[in-house]
Amino acid sequence: MTALPAIAAIAVVSAGVLGYEVLLMRLLAIVQWHHFAYMVIGIALMGFGVSGSFLALAQAWLRRRFITAFAVNSALFGISALAGFALAQRLPFNPLALVWEPRQLLYLLALYGLIIVPFFCGATCVGLALIRFGDRIGRVYGANLLGSGVGALGIVLVLYQLTPPDSLRLVSLLGGVGAVLICLSGEWRRHPVAWGLAAAAVVLPLAAPASWIELRPSQYKGLSLALTVPGTQVVSQASSPLGLVSVVRSPRIPLRHAPGLSLNNTLEPPAQLGLYTDGDGLSVITAFDGRPEPLAYLDLTTSALPYHLLDRPEVLVLGAGGGADVLQALTHDAATVDAVELDPETVRLVETVHGDFAGHLYSRPEVRVRVAEARGFVAGTARRWDLIQMPLLDSLAAATAGVRGLSETYLYTVEAFRLYLRHLRPGGLIAVTRWLKLPPRDSLKLFATA
Repeated sequence: MTALPAIAAIAVVSAGVLGYEVLLMRLLAIVQWHHFAYMVIGIALMGFGVSGSFLALAQAWLRRRFITAFAVNSALFGISALAGFALAQRLPFNPLALVWEPRQLLYLLALYGLIIVPFFCGATCVGLALIRFGDRIGRVYGANLLGSGVGALGIVLVLYQLTPPDSLRLVSLLGGVGAVLICLSGEWRRHPVAWGLAAAAVVLPLAAPASWIELRPSQYKGLSLALTVPGTQVVSQASSPLGLVSVVRSPRIPLRHAPGLSLNNTLEPPAQLGLYTDGDGLSVITAFDGRPEPLAYLDLTTSALPYHLLDRPEVLVLGAGGGADVLQALTHDAATVDAVELDPETVRLVETVHGDFAGHLYSRPEVRVRVAEARGFVAGTARRWDLIQMPLLDSLAAATAGVRGLSETYLYTVEAFRLYLRHLRPGGLIAVTRWLKLPPRDSLKLFATA
């Protein structure tokens, strides 16, 4: 047996397994919600554990058939990574109904079963290599660690260039490549089954129709609900490791998004484009031609209150999104606006792709866009502001469903508020906007924190 192709196969499969784990967090965040990331970690560890138990029972038999066993598991990793996710999306699984619909537990169990297979197969490859090359265990460990590191980091870089479904094709292809490499390390005529599966694992990700792995977000996510409106369509989309950002236009029934708008308002907002991150968390890109008059409705929202208590404030917006809160600051004669946004793709969509529609908002001389994590940006600067605005960071549907209750956020901690207060000028204000829930929860919690 030639050792070099075998070591390379170990590295490739290791890269595939870790890349798949990271990618699966992104995929489930899009089709379900972000807190499924925790489930992915548990499933991965379960797959590794089941693989270890299997190897402990069958290692003698598998050792004699190392090349075939490794190639079959590597090929099955690639095939099941793609096919398993495609099948998982077709399950009628609704996590919001788990409490009152017992059959959802069966769908959840089926989801676990489909997703665990790639981790089992990938871990079996690594375990087999450790058994077969016990006298060169350092090289095996080195290949495993190197491949895992490249896979975990590489998939993050890949997500800047490829969509999540295309990234899944790439991860799936690594399983086929690993199978081919291990076959090359021995006498190829002796392993027809291995070669056949290796060929299938290479062909499948390249030839699979796009409809197989097209993302199907939950019908309860904001984007899915918006697309049920006649004539509504996704006009642009951008993907990164931070999220899949979709811009939606609704020409027949205009989109109108103005959280906290007074019931006394009689002004119609200008045209808007919906901006969804991972199919939820609605923000809007508002049509802007430089005139403040069409934006007068922004003065009739709850978030406008601090502008009536301050004169020409210097404003920090933590979570600029589509720019509605930046527009609000400009219409209230803010001297400067620092708009902090985590995802550079969101900034690009607002400023470049839909720049003419948005009036190139982020290029205005009084607006400074900062692509950074909000709390990290504040901690890393010595600047002070008259007003720190923290706009809505989630959708009403996600808030009322309790989805955000499953996610930690470092923007609303005691330490974060201390940080914000240190960056206020004398007489400055912090304005936090949240959804009104009954019974009251967020407002009481924020008041206690402050």
